Amino acid sequence: MRRPPLWGLALLVPLLLALPALRSSPVGVALVAADAAIGTQFFRLRGVRPSASSLVVLAVDGDSLALDRLLGPQERRRSALWRRMGPWPWPRALQAELAAAVLERGAARVVFNVVYAQPSRFGAADDRAFSDRLAPWRDRVILASAYGRQMQDGVERAQLDRPIYAFPRTGLTTLLQSPQGLTDSIPGSEWLRNNLESFAPPRPDPLPFVAAGRRPPPQPLGINYPGPAGVVSSVPAWRVLEQPAGFWRGRTVLLGATAPELGGLQETAFGPQSGTEVQAAALASVSAGVGLWRLEPTPETLLLLGWGVTTALLLRRSPSASAVLAAGWALAAVALALGGLLWAQAFLVLPWAALIAMPLVAGSVRGGGQWLRESRERAYLHQVLARRISPTLLKDILREPGPLWTQVGGSRADCVVLFTDLVGFTPLSAQLEPPALFALLNNYFEAIATAVIEEQGLLDKFIGDSLMAEFGVPRSRGDRQEALAAARAALAMRASLGALNATLERDGRPTLRQGIGLHFGEVIAGNLGSSQRLEFTVVGSTVNVASRLEGLTRRFPEHSILISGELLALLGERAAVVPLGAHTVKGWPTLLEVYALEGLRPER
Repeated sequence: MRRPPLWGLALLVPLLLALPALRSSPVGVALVAADAAIGTQFFRLRGVRPSASSLVVLAVDGDSLALDRLLGPQERRRSALWRRMGPWPWPRALQAELAAAVLERGAARVVFNVVYAQPSRFGAADDRAFSDRLAPWRDRVILASAYGRQMQDGVERAQLDRPIYAFPRTGLTTLLQSPQGLTDSIPGSEWLRNNLESFAPPRPDPLPFVAAGRRPPPQPLGINYPGPAGVVSSVPAWRVLEQPAGFWRGRTVLLGATAPELGGLQETAFGPQSGTEVQAAALASVSAGVGLWRLEPTPETLLLLGWGVTTALLLRRSPSASAVLAAGWALAAVALALGGLLWAQAFLVLPWAALIAMPLVAGSVRGGGQWLRESRERAYLHQVLARRISPTLLKDILREPGPLWTQVGGSRADCVVLFTDLVGFTPLSAQLEPPALFALLNNYFEAIATAVIEEQGLLDKFIGDSLMAEFGVPRSRGDRQEALAAARAALAMRASLGALNATLERDGRPTLRQGIGLHFGEVIAGNLGSSQRLEFTVVGSTVNVASRLEGLTRRFPEHSILISGELLALLGERAAVVPLGAHTVKGWPTLLEVYALEGLRPER
């Protein structure tokens, strides 16, 4: 059975660990933490937005707690509320009076963010005063409950603190935190069922849902914070009676502490805020319908699977390492951009970390594997090409490859064509065993090929014991420079054969004789073959003339290198030659002036 590729496993891991059933695993928790971090960045990119105008916080702030320093004795005596304000905790009768003041002025409801789970420290009369003062608005007052866990005798126990007053509506103040400790969501019905089922009914729903008159959804609802501390509309408790007529009418009033010295600060996407401001943001998220929600487990699983399939198909179709990496980054960018758009417009929270991690991780693994493969292939191709052309020319071609080596077709160019062949090699090959024959040929070809490479020529092809090479294609350094390079290569071949013959003589073997023909002219250079296999070569009458010159060396055994008059014109006085007259060459319309190249004179 064929194993899945490594990059496929890299794609599958974040997909599986993002599934709702596996989010409790260590990597799943890390993905959840990454989702929360991305959501925080979305908040900061979005910036501050207006808070709900129907909601106002009646704040127990620092000024209300230190009214004795803010107002003089005579000023405080003018208001019954001011006279009773001071350090926290305030009498519950005073807190009820604050709530009654806004209810009398038309407030739709008052939501307490203070848990009255124990009798008042000011006595039973204070508790009676609280209940009696708010009795006319019992259905418009919402009290707070709190859930927590405490260690008792080394055992962690759950605790639900409920108000001692018999008001019909109570709400749970507990909010959920991200792995980074940011308060980010309101519990859903599944969380309530899992954590409160051991307590006797009635079990409270979260305070924001109770205040908005709605039932909580199964999944937690994210808090859509309008901004940092101070963005939610707020009125200090000591100024409750100073607001203009109609200010409180129809509003939901959240009464609670905002003074930092009272503690209760919670970390949010916009920095620390008081618990009352956090509850206000949660209540506004529910009442205004802007809470951040997630897909149910089944649709979210289908989304992850669909994204995984899309990612796999696109990565698989990418032909190169760079294309794979580009596709991975592009898919991650699409996931991030689409997720941000849905978050801002539809308040939908996607499993961003998994959607981003799948193409990035799988793309990196597949791209890395592709890169290693391509590196090995490049090294192999470099090694193959280096045996045909000089290192300098190879670097030039690799720097600007173009279609030269990949497309069928050719173009006209001027170059020097060199043909060399062993004279009388056929009888010798009949005398040698195959291993010895191949060893001799390889030694010979090594010597003459080195001469071409060192002069930056192109080794075109080996044909039996013959070699064809060009100087000036696919890149030309200039006609004269290419002519000199070809002449030097031919002379080096002759010298190499002389050294090889010396070795053969010492071994008692027959020596070799070669013929070399060089001609300069126009050729058609390009790729011949099919789309499956191409060969770069040159064709034309210039190739035929060079081959015929090499064949003429049989008539002049004392001269192994024959060149044409066209090549001699380029070599000029540098060439030491012996004129051999004009000859008729098959395939050439006129007589061809032939010269034997003896050597090259130094540059003047």
